[in-house]
Amino acid sequence: MMRLLFALLIWPVGLWAGEIQVTGREQLLSALTAAKGGEVISLSPGSYGDLDLFIGGPVPPSFVQTVTLKSADPSKSAVITGLKLTGAQNLTFQGLLFDYTYRPKDDPGQTRPFQVNDSKDIRFNQVVFDGDTARGFSPEDNGFPAGLGLSLRNVTRLTLENSEIRNFYRGLVVGEATDTVIRRNNLHDLRSDGMNFVKVTGLLVEANVIRDFHRSFASDDHADMIQFWSMNADYPSTDVRIRRNFLTVGRGDHTQGIFMRNEAVDAQHGGPSMFYRDIVIEENLIMNNHFHGITVGEVDGLTIRRNTLIRVPRRSEPDQRGEFAMMPGIQVAEASRNVAITDNIASRVPKSQRGWRQSGNALVQDLDPLAAGFYSRVFVNPFVTAPYEPENFRPLAGGGLDRDGLGAPMSAFHWGR
Repeated sequence: MMRLLFALLIWPVGLWAGEIQVTGREQLLSALTAAKGGEVISLSPGSYGDLDLFIGGPVPPSFVQTVTLKSADPSKSAVITGLKLTGAQNLTFQGLLFDYTYRPKDDPGQTRPFQVNDSKDIRFNQVVFDGDTARGFSPEDNGFPAGLGLSLRNVTRLTLENSEIRNFYRGLVVGEATDTVIRRNNLHDLRSDGMNFVKVTGLLVEANVIRDFHRSFASDDHADMIQFWSMNADYPSTDVRIRRNFLTVGRGDHTQGIFMRNEAVDAQHGGPSMFYRDIVIEENLIMNNHFHGITVGEVDGLTIRRNTLIRVPRRSEPDQRGEFAMMPGIQVAEASRNVAITDNIASRVPKSQRGWRQSGNALVQDLDPLAAGFYSRVFVNPFVTAPYEPENFRPLAGGGLDRDGLGAPMSAFHWGR
């Protein structure tokens, strides 16, 4: 009764029943404590500090129905400077700014200012994760993006959509996740990885833009737009779909594209039980300058179809394109099973193995004007300067790529700026 009375007392005039407007951190915590499920909590402009919410704590974050935290004024986002959810359920964040400020002695590659752990039915929609640069740490770190933008561990049915992650060491880090959706997000100005996954089951990565990395070449960083790994994992990632993403060097530094090495097999001698399973990579546009455009380790059940991989100059060498080895291609571990590679545009595809299916792939290159697949013979305007708009790489009418169902649908891609 007291929880209900408190909610009634703080409803402002003009809000519908169940919507609660708060001003300041204490009102927010009180509203969450009083919530039973179904409420919308509107946050007035301002900073609400760090939120550490956990089961058994003073403000438990688990509800029987969705509780939404949103900015009351979309043009003036409420600010959360740190987030740690543990044991949360049925919680949505909408229109908020998650703003990380680098602090002395923060480890740029380890600090996790925004975490969701051991939680279910969490949604981030139209939010911004804004990072910071390292200062006073080490020469290879100072001046480069720091911290992990959003860190997820042991989550079920989490959605991140229509959001922005910028200026972090890594953008998104996901471990032990089930039924996760990462859709229509804009990740940019990162140092190492855009998205990083291990032990995920039922993952959709769709219609995201990943671009404009700022790498520290003095470090040992291994930069990828989308990376999967399995070192020391006790089960593999399965049921993954990566589709219609735009991965571009933009005006930033070159990286690897979609990189799915399977260390549990190739380095730790795991058998077929540790093969990735049921992976679909389709209709992605990758514009970069690295051998690893799409690389997949040992897998059982893989479809790579209708992707377009294009080489553009590196920022460090704007007047050069480099050797064939720097041209993004498709690689798959030879031990993989049940593989189909069809209707892609790339510099290379792997040699077909027994039980694999390959058809309709078109090979392109930018080194020899007299050889087949030369860019200016197959794309409308391929030798442009940064930021390399997708429309310049539409198939040239009458050229070798001018057929239905080949490569990524170029009209699907935009910068997300």
